[in-house]
Amino acid sequence: SGFHNYVMMEKVFYVAALAVAAQVSGEHYIVDGEHGDDNNSGQNPSHAFKTIQRCVDELMLSNPGDQCWVRSGRYHEIVDINGLRGTKHKPFVIRGYEEEVPIWDGTVPIQPQHWDYDEVSGICSAEIDYDIFALLLDEDLLTAARWPNALWSDRTAFDNSFWGYCDKSSEYGNIVDDGRAGLAESGINVKGAMAILNIGSFQTYVRPVIDHEAGSDTFTYNHDMGNVHWSPSHNQYYFEAALSLLDIPGEWFYDKDTKVLHLIPPNGVCPDLNSDSLRGRILDYALTITNTTGLTVANVTFLASTIHAYAIKNTESHIDDLTFDSLYLKFPASSHRMLGDDALPYSTIFWASAKMHHETVRGHLSVINCTFEGSEGIALEHNGDGNLIQNNMFIWNDWVGYAKGGGGAVSGEGINEEFSHNTLWYNGQSAGLRPGLTATIKYNHVVGQCSGLIQNDGSGIHIENGPTEGVKVSHNWVHDSPKLAVRFDGAGERMGYNGYQGFNVVWKTNGMMVKGDNHTVENNVAFDRESNGCDICVIYIIRDDTTIENNHTIVINNGAKQADGGKNVFDGGRWPIAGEVVENNYFNEDIKYHMIDPDNWDYRPVAGGALTVGEVVRGPYEEDSSFYWIPGQMQYKTSIPIPLSGSKVDSSRDAVIFLQGYRADKHHFYFGEDQSIVGSAGVEDDEFQFIRNVEDGNVFPLPSLKSNSQYFWRVDSDRYGHVYKGDVWNFYT
Repeated sequence: SGFHNYVMMEKVFYVAALAVAAQVSGEHYIVDGEHGDDNNSGQNPSHAFKTIQRCVDELMLSNPGDQCWVRSGRYHEIVDINGLRGTKHKPFVIRGYEEEVPIWDGTVPIQPQHWDYDEVSGICSAEIDYDIFALLLDEDLLTAARWPNALWSDRTAFDNSFWGYCDKSSEYGNIVDDGRAGLAESGINVKGAMAILNIGSFQTYVRPVIDHEAGSDTFTYNHDMGNVHWSPSHNQYYFEAALSLLDIPGEWFYDKDTKVLHLIPPNGVCPDLNSDSLRGRILDYALTITNTTGLTVANVTFLASTIHAYAIKNTESHIDDLTFDSLYLKFPASSHRMLGDDALPYSTIFWASAKMHHETVRGHLSVINCTFEGSEGIALEHNGDGNLIQNNMFIWNDWVGYAKGGGGAVSGEGINEEFSHNTLWYNGQSAGLRPGLTATIKYNHVVGQCSGLIQNDGSGIHIENGPTEGVKVSHNWVHDSPKLAVRFDGAGERMGYNGYQGFNVVWKTNGMMVKGDNHTVENNVAFDRESNGCDICVIYIIRDDTTIENNHTIVINNGAKQADGGKNVFDGGRWPIAGEVVENNYFNEDIKYHMIDPDNWDYRPVAGGALTVGEVVRGPYEEDSSFYWIPGQMQYKTSIPIPLSGSKVDSSRDAVIFLQGYRADKHHFYFGEDQSIVGSAGVEDDEFQFIRNVEDGNVFPLPSLKSNSQYFWRVDSDRYGHVYKGDVWNFYT
């Protein structure tokens, strides 16, 4: 599947903000930005505070367990929490009021006195009051003027087809365009623009263009980055933040010297002067938390703003028992390139410990049921001891790749973290997850990592040599990416040891790579590799390094179309798969024939096939289980229908499968041949099949199917009496 051809079977990514029930054991204070007053007591809706900071100040004088309940509306303020002392079992809480979802907003409305409109270019121009570094229209991101053209709105910004490419004659500091994008033919002068330079494999840099002339295919930039992986044939670039680049609808440019905003509106009409739909970002962090323990922040949207929770460096301070639950962080990090600043974007940072050495890290935090969308850099950076990152969505983050060492969509630098049931969906940078030491990484769904190839190297789950020690990577799906799926890195003296890769499903990637030694690789399946090479690669020798790896690695019960020890650069062939014990694998055959319906994500073994031999199971699933594990973020509604909605199946199919509803205790199953009737059916109708408790599984039996027919089905999730109606799915026979 190509970058733009992958079709998700559901359009619902975001979770309802209902996860944290209002705890009433302590005092609760109300915040109402529209009707409140900071001189009020805050103790009921008619006497609400106006600002969140005023409520936080009240918590500083209160007892653990007390809460701030924030009414819906926009809150444009920087809130500072320092020295709040709740406990693990009686945390202070800041949350949306009941089922309301307030917006912590880093933007201000752009309402100029008038717009100047140029009929030739279609540009609307106006003097504004703020230095803005991101621009939103109807709460969606507009694209900073760039060349070659690409937009956030259609996600072409994630695709390197819309970058320029370096000619082989390029030199460090002096790039020659190879002609595919046509810099010389464009006629633009990019001197003074910001150049985004992917010239270091998985390293991308930002520097201003020092010299260029219109009609030239060559430009120079300040090359002060030190030692980079300079390889012109793999290098690429684009320009941003110059008025000369503004030429298509959906782009904008702000001139900080003249205070003039230039915009080509998507609909060709200058924004309404009295509307607040056009908004400029002026804040990075709306919430900062330091020297604090026992705090929960829940059921809030952060729009073009984010959170910085951190222990102060070079001190003994730390943060502990912080929980971030059911937050929607939309465009949490934005660069300041439009203002001429080439620094990294200010990411969402949860640093529990000021100690940067793994052995001295302390403090714990949890990130649960949150959505991180549209960060221009790393979506989440965190450290601590035993951090829990669970049931989150990381979607469409980082179309620039400008982060330290490739960064990853999620970067952990602590110890003992659990990263579970998260979905990483089409994030742009070369690596998806880069965890800290002794991490447990399980039940995650990684899709389309770096599908647009804006960086080289990398993998969906990327384990450096140090973090390999004691890491457990199990029960994950990684697919539809030109990168490696799971990677244990390091070589020679920098080998990693004692890692675990088990019960993973990998397809349409560059396979699984295991470098180092003393690992266990078991019950994985890998197939449909994107390029030549191995689906499961347990490395014997890396390139021309004579160090033999994986002498003591165990490789058992796996299945792969091709498995070996990597490329033999000495004779052009392939090394045999490495390992001290290599047993009971099904390698170098097409394993897809031995799974029920792999194209529809059903990886259960076919009865009597090669993946089941006696009592030994190859691969991650058993034949007749009533439960089928599906990784990734659980929604309140059921999701991930198997077979995929709209697919064709064999009429002998006897069951459907789905990802269970978040925190549901039972599910209601409906099935029939009429979409409308199935969609509206209740428990009294013929389409109703049964109610099943969660512990009884998610493999639901079907009645007998007819050939050449279409069927519809629906599964509602029931959370202790609160029913979330499911979507209607279908398949054909």
